Amino acid sequence: MAGTPPRDDAAPGAEVSLYGDELEPGALVGTWVVEGRVHAGVTAWLYRASHISTRSPAALKVLRAEYNHVSEVLRRFKQEADTLQALRHPNIVEVLEYGELRDGRPWLAMEWLPGESIDRWLAHRGPFSTAEALTVMEELGGALHLAHLQGVLHRDLKAQNVMVIPRAEGFTVKLVDFGIARVQVPEGLSGLTSAGAVLGTPVAMAPEQIRGQAVDARTDLYALGVLLYQLLTGRLPFEGASAVEVEEQHLHAPPPRLGERVHAPPALEAVVQRCLAKRPEERWPDVPTFLDALREALAPAASTPWAAGIYVDVRFPESHEEPSDEDLDARDAALDAARDTLDAAGWRFALEGGNALLAWHALPEGHEARAHALADTRALAEQALTQARDAASSAVQVWLYAHAAPSEVTPDARGRPRLAGGELLRLERWATGGTPGTVTWAGGGLPG
Repeated sequence: MAGTPPRDDAAPGAEVSLYGDELEPGALVGTWVVEGRVHAGVTAWLYRASHISTRSPAALKVLRAEYNHVSEVLRRFKQEADTLQALRHPNIVEVLEYGELRDGRPWLAMEWLPGESIDRWLAHRGPFSTAEALTVMEELGGALHLAHLQGVLHRDLKAQNVMVIPRAEGFTVKLVDFGIARVQVPEGLSGLTSAGAVLGTPVAMAPEQIRGQAVDARTDLYALGVLLYQLLTGRLPFEGASAVEVEEQHLHAPPPRLGERVHAPPALEAVVQRCLAKRPEERWPDVPTFLDALREALAPAASTPWAAGIYVDVRFPESHEEPSDEDLDARDAALDAARDTLDAAGWRFALEGGNALLAWHALPEGHEARAHALADTRALAEQALTQARDAASSAVQVWLYAHAAPSEVTPDARGRPRLAGGELLRLERWATGGTPGTVTWAGGGLPG
């Protein structure tokens, strides 16, 4: 990667290296061309880049030259790449490629996120509504729960590390920066965190993290509570003139109440207060339990029922040629098999098309009864997917999504219940991402 073409703003006859500590526009990194710097981090540069062939954009993270021989920083950089590659989730930034420059500095190409971080979003438009905050918590919660199940703690969850990506209707969020994540390692091997090490950002660090004590999923739950408070009020729960002052408040000051800054129902207040408890054992034990409580606190009036939805989408791969009659028959057979399975279970159909369908089923009131019904939904979704896959050919892909949400149900002309509104009919909000041949549980609405 040698070469020093003159830069437009350079003096006549001068040459500027494209490959100094900070890369210049035009530098080639793997298959990516640097377009410009986005951010100068403590240990790494972040650039916008584009693919040399497809011109698709990427966020390119490159280690600073001064840290190229610092083993701990190098290990953490590699860990972030490995962690992101292992954590495939619609609400976690995706890794596109990973490699090294000729001088040995590692680099990481990630999907380009066309949005801005939550802290900037808050600065522009103020606090989120409770419905918007719930969307953020649902999506982040699903991402964090997946990470926790795979033994990964983020440990730096904050507004700056959550990107808001606008959509035609609403928005979605993505969790970024796993640079100081803690990954469980096999017994007998040393991890990347020595005893007593303090890593994280003071604005959202749990007391045990500040003290350098053992951390677990409840440490991320504390940070999630800080973020929820910030979403609803537009401000951090603890603020100070210095990092030390903020840390002291996290350690010793009682968490402020939402009601001091915004109107909040008692149930929501209790959810946030439990997140911000000083002792880990007094917090929510895991993400699903927290999300259940948050949904309950923000649940609409009893007159608005909840329903579960299963969306089946049968597609041909993008690279597939013009489908033959046999391919079309295979697609129809897969969709019919899924439809028969859902119909036999008593589910109703809100949408039916040539290659997709949306089935729904009303959920009972009460936390325990609803939990059982959602467990049945999980089993039915897996059964419908199996039946569809068995009926399909290799030329067909079956995508299946499931979700639960408040739903508007009204009688049709014959007096039968009809799904008339609610999030289940807004497929672009939840029937996205995923992997063909698997069930995608949208937004944590169903048991994981």
